Parts: sequence; C-alpha cells; structure tokens
Amino acid sequence: MRKWRKRTRGTVLGAVFAAIALFAISPVARSQQTAAATAPPASDPQQSPPNTDAVPAQDKNSDAAKDMKDPGGNSGQQSPAQQPVGQQSGTPTPPTTDNQKTRLAVNPITGLTVSPASNFAPLTLEERGELYWKQTFFSVGAYFRPAFFALALDQTTNSPSEWGGGFSGFGLRVASRTASNIVQGTIRAPLAAVLHEDVRYISDQRGGKRRLLHAVKYTVLTYNNQGDPTLNFAKFVAYYASTAISTAWRPGHHSNAEYTFVNGSEQIGLSFPVNLLQEFWPEISRDVFRRLARLFANASIREPL
Repeated sequence: MRKWRKRTRGTVLGAVFAAIALFAISPVARSQQTAAATAPPASDPQQSPPNTDAVPAQDKNSDAAKDMKDPGGNSGQQSPAQQPVGQQSGTPTPPTTDNQKTRLAVNPITGLTVSPASNFAPLTLEERGELYWKQTFFSVGAYFRPAFFALALDQTTNSPSEWGGGFSGFGLRVASRTASNIVQGTIRAPLAAVLHEDVRYISDQRGGKRRLLHAVKYTVLTYNNQGDPTLNFAKFVAYYASTAISTAWRPGHHSNAEYTFVNGSEQIGLSFPVNLLQEFWPEISRDVFRRLARLFANASIREPL
C-alpha cells in the first residue's frame, strides 16, 4: 500500500508538472510562430546580380569632399572609441553601484532574487558570481529555504524514517537539504550562464489575476539575456541532479530513480507558492513594516513618563 501511494503521488506530480509546462510554453511557441510568419522572405540566391555597368561614375570632387569629412572611410558610423561600452563588447552593461544592491538583494524567506519584467536587465558575469555566493551561502534565505523544504517535504512524512522524529531528526533533514541546496546552486549557476538563462524570479506586478497566472508560468520559465521567455532548463537539471546526488548520504533502501523524480517534482511544485511570495513580496513587506511601526508607535505612547 505504501509503495502504491508513492507511485500514485509520483504519477500525479508528473501529470501536474506536464500540464504546467504545456500551459507555460504555449505562449512562447505562439510568439515564435508569429515572429516567423512576419519575418521578411529570404532573398533568392539565384537572382541575377545588379547591373553595375549602368551606375554612373562618381564625381571626383564629391569623393574628395567625403574624404575630408571622414578620413577613415567610416562615413555614418561611429568609431569603437565613440560607441558605448555595452555596444563594443556585446555583453550586458554593468549597472551603477546604487542599483546593484537592489538587483542582487536576496529574499530572506525564499532565498531568491527578483527582477521586474518591466525593468529587466540581464546579469553580467560578475553579478552571476556574486549572486551565486549570496543565494548559496551568504544570506538568510540560503538557510531558511532548506529548513522550510525539510519541514514541508521530509519532517511531515518522516522521510527517511531512519533519522527518526523530534529535533534530532529535523536537524539531520535540515543539514541534508542545506547540502542539497549547495549542490543545486553549484550546478545551476554555471549552466544558466552557459545557456544565457536568468537565475532570478521575473515578476510581473501588474494586476492580481495576471500575477497569479504569471507565478504559475514562471515555475517552468525564465528570461534569457534578450529579455524573452524561455524554458528554465538549468533549474530543472539542478533540482533533479541535486536530488539524485543527495541519495548518496540518505539512509534506507529505496529506488533512487523514483525518489529523484518524486522529490525533484515536489520541489518544482513548491516553486509556485514561492513565486507567489516573491510576486507579492513588496506588498507583504510594506504591510508588515507598517504594522510593526504602528505597534512600536503605540507602545511608545503608552509608556509612562
């Protein structure tokens, strides 16, 4: 019966995950089809070259005037020294120091970073490295997120049962999830850089129902460096690979393939409530801070002089 429940749970998770993936990928496919339909037709290579014999000879005086205006022969073009830095190198232009802290701020609960879709700018290579260290080691969210997953996925189901219950079992599960989170970030960061995928959550922040649908779609989607939606391939690989590696230190006799699929799919499924928290975090944090300020103000007024 227990094995049947595990298989049923894995089947249901797989079906839900496939439905979300199809729902999220369909707008991307439609946009690609629209772009392909509106693209201008390619020129026929068999067309005869233009007749250059009919072109009249240019006046020598006009040539001399052009040479005086542009001695280097680059009329109408900027020299590399005159072009902006981002256009010379073809890489994302690094942001100013004032905006960098906001761009790389890690949520203390989810352990993720947010980028608004309306003001999206791709990460530079230096920012990717800094964000890896923050999300994996040097932030509150890097340890709160594994603790939440250990409680929601492991402690409530007593998995693995060899670790027992209570604080000792919970401590072992948190340590396991933390190690798995380090492996996950170490796999995802370089793979996302190679595939030009953004590791941040791309928020919408326009309308309630629209934001709910956006949070669903971006459990499987992200932005590329051009700001276009793309399948979050690096996230999937990191989730399932880190789950498979975690079987090296987890006790018990179980099917590694089944555990990898079920647990990795559960983590992807939990991305939806995490995305909701990320999406509405500005409103949540603003309301919380407002209430705290009001409580402190009332407490200071009631204090006797």
